[in-house]
Amino acid sequence: MPERLRQPVPFVAEALSVFKRYKTKRALDLGCGVGRHCVYLAKNGIDVVGVDTSSSALSLAKRWAEEEKLKNVAFVRAAMTNIPFYDGYFQAVISVSVIHHALKADIEKTVNEIHRVLNRRGLFIANITSVMDPRYGKGKKIEVRTFRTLEAFEEKRFAELHHYFTKHEADQLLACFSNAEVEVLRDKPNYWKITAIK
Repeated sequence: MPERLRQPVPFVAEALSVFKRYKTKRALDLGCGVGRHCVYLAKNGIDVVGVDTSSSALSLAKRWAEEEKLKNVAFVRAAMTNIPFYDGYFQAVISVSVIHHALKADIEKTVNEIHRVLNRRGLFIANITSVMDPRYGKGKKIEVRTFRTLEAFEEKRFAELHHYFTKHEADQLLACFSNAEVEVLRDKPNYWKITAIK
């Protein structure tokens, strides 16, 4: 596994101090992939559940967690639109470059699911693509601000959905939260950073 896939993205690393301040004990990594954020949070004392649709990615994540001898991390195969945990189960949800890979209706459903599984005053921290992204408008248009574009990742090429958000639309997406902030992601200005409290 490439070293860059073993390191947390900066906004998740920065969120650790927030989680500690909020005394976060249980977190969900939605779209966990090979598990880098699960491993990072688990090593820092948080019980983590990683959810992803890819069984191959989850296998790699489980193997990594076992190599690290982490007992406070688990992995579940599930869709982001149907999170298999009861209401209020998590104190925090993170999602890195995941929820924008869908049609708008499914993104809205996903955010409602995130809100549902968070407990009172639970934290949601994520990033989503912005209309400032240079890929915006490229590929096959599927619906308003949603395009299927060709991606290149780890020597693989595949077509993937991207929904690109305006600031106003991102704010609207988080209307169910009591407090939400949408700002340009400092190290990747083609993304919005979301910080929301239930």
